[in-house]
Amino acid sequence: MSDHIFVDVAAGNHDRENTVVYAPIMCEGDHEGHVVHEVNEDGSAGAVVPSQCVGICECDEDLDECECGCQVAFIVPSMAAGTTKRFAICTDECEAGDFEQVTVELDEDAKTAAFMVGDQMVTRYNFDFEKFVRPNCYPVYGPNGLEITEYAQTDHPHHKSMYVALGEVNGEDNWSEMEGHAYTRCNSVEVLAEGPVFAQILAINDWLDKKQNKLMEEWTMITVYNMPETGRIIDWDITFVASEKGIHIGDTKESGTLSVRMLTELHEKGGTGKIVNAYGGVGETENWGKPSPWVDYSGELDGQKVGLAIFDAPDNLRFPSTWHVRSYGLFTANCWGYSYFTNDQSKRGDYVMPQGDTLNFIYRVYVHGGDTCEAKVGDRWFDFAYPPKVTEVKE
Repeated sequence: MSDHIFVDVAAGNHDRENTVVYAPIMCEGDHEGHVVHEVNEDGSAGAVVPSQCVGICECDEDLDECECGCQVAFIVPSMAAGTTKRFAICTDECEAGDFEQVTVELDEDAKTAAFMVGDQMVTRYNFDFEKFVRPNCYPVYGPNGLEITEYAQTDHPHHKSMYVALGEVNGEDNWSEMEGHAYTRCNSVEVLAEGPVFAQILAINDWLDKKQNKLMEEWTMITVYNMPETGRIIDWDITFVASEKGIHIGDTKESGTLSVRMLTELHEKGGTGKIVNAYGGVGETENWGKPSPWVDYSGELDGQKVGLAIFDAPDNLRFPSTWHVRSYGLFTANCWGYSYFTNDQSKRGDYVMPQGDTLNFIYRVYVHGGDTCEAKVGDRWFDFAYPPKVTEVKE
């Protein structure tokens, strides 16, 4: 095979399924035309897999020069633990596979951005400041088009499906919708990528105090991948920017960072829901305020087992996160409320950002069919936190 770059993908210690990997090389070109296929044992070309070029630039600060090209992302369908599989990146004219596209339907008038896999919506980012105190993702669809999150209209109206919020920022409450609350106003949404592997948006938001004076900025990238509806993946890359002044994030249980409100039928209390963490903790009592790399909330809806897990990234502040997860459906990664979780005021979760500083969090939301075990939630966390290793094959 000519005009190919070969890479080996090593599964490592875990079985892999529909795992997104990135070739560790930069290709020349206009970010189009690269096709990835498996290499059979006899060296012939095997099945084509979904692939997409991601524009990148590598810069030399000493020379003040940048070289730009593209990095190829592709989906590895399945691999057993301990195995290695070879793939070929075709950089010439190769026949591409016929894969569904992941797209974003951005409506500037309605102020929504809907993520689509083919003709199926996965979720929609809603950022109309006249309707919402904070942007949110709703609906969130699981298998067979089932909605698995909700707007909590009665008990906790600030629980808006899937959203970013903090309970104490420089003394301001950007968590609730009670009198005197703070706000998050979206300034812009840009579609960064669309293709057969993923679609991605960047939302730039201002955090405002109760009088709507600017406190700080939030830069959030949301990425939806081309996964089957039995295992949708939504990544949140959230960066807080102390753009105006120093920022104090306070110790409180009434806080996120990334929060989800599960559908009523999936609540642990009064519904079919079951809360499980990475260490085997079951139920609110064994999960609330406890640290874990991930937590899964699953149950039965319309005769089907469905669930949603949030994965914490190893590089996040205070990994593994503690969790503010409740039997009434609230589900949030909260690494702030240590004094509440430990019932000890000497153990504080406060955090200070000097002016100009940034703080980044990355989370993966895994929307799945089956319960925690059937959906192999633990294995999917390893796909996220410790993906297969990809190395270029030198000639």
